[in-house]
Amino acid sequence: MAAALCTAAFTLLAAFVGGLWAVVRWRRDVAREQRDRAWSRFVWTVDQTCADDIGRAELGRASAKAMYEMQILRDDDEAVGNIVLELITGREATWTNTE
Repeated sequence: MAAALCTAAFTLLAAFVGGLWAVVRWRRDVAREQRDRAWSRFVWTVDQTCADDIGRAELGRASAKAMYEMQILRDDDEAVGNIVLELITGREATWTNTE
């Protein structure tokens, strides 16, 4: 009987740890995907802004303005992103991280 209780307790513990690990990994994957999407938009914006075609360049500047106002980049990406968006939009960067 003691062996059965120990086995059941170990099984429950293993299930709890496995579930916790799955949630942690899922959250990390979601954060990575959000960061990748943000950088894809950022790269597209810079590419459009630097285009020779006037229409594409205007579209890129409008996208840069929107990204700058939305503060779409987070954490470490924000510093580089603000510098580049500041160069594109001609606005002074507003730093939200106070480290």
